Amino acid sequence: PVRCDSAPQPPAMGGAFFRLSARAGPGSPIALNGSGRAPAAATIDWYEQQGMSAIENTSAHAVTIPGAINAWETLLAAHGRKGLDELLQPAIRFAAEGFPVSPKVAWDWERLEPKLRKNNTQTFLPGGSAPKPGDRFTQPALAETLRGIAKHGAKAFYEGAVAADIVATLRERGGLQTEEDFAAGLGNADFVEPITLNWRGYDVWQIPPNGQGIVGLMILG
Repeated sequence: PVRCDSAPQPPAMGGAFFRLSARAGPGSPIALNGSGRAPAAATIDWYEQQGMSAIENTSAHAVTIPGAINAWETLLAAHGRKGLDELLQPAIRFAAEGFPVSPKVAWDWERLEPKLRKNNTQTFLPGGSAPKPGDRFTQPALAETLRGIAKHGAKAFYEGAVAADIVATLRERGGLQTEEDFAAGLGNADFVEPITLNWRGYDVWQIPPNGQGIVGLMILG
């Protein structure tokens, strides 16, 4: 049995990945932190020199090197029975052929239209606006990227054309990310010791910081 420590919308390939997996027998769960890291040039000194005391969440400076894909590969190598070549096939199909947008997702999408427009992300505004419930949404470029990862592993994301395109886009918006930062992302996922609290007879487990699970334990405490 496994428990994924994530939001209702599962983590995308451009985001972070935190995982708690229960062992078959006694003992603490297996904890994986695939949160990704800031660019090497993103030092406090640099931000202070620019007069920046906060980072807007739509800024390129809010983007860390994605940790999810490296984390998927790391978890499968250590504990999986299948590879990305097989497991990514449903995602590739949905990206290429599309899927009907559900009412809840459509509501979230419309609410975030201003943020998408600010970043000029036309991919997510087909026809100039957020999809409506029942609209079919396709992502052929995502399907192609996923095919590369299925065939060549996480390297297809962190090195080569995909990484170069992401870096170029971020740097156009003032980001500090480099292709070297992305290449280093192949080693960012770490198995960590989970933190725990006994609450009314139940052992509650979470990923330690920089994950946010400690907040839940503090509330229970």
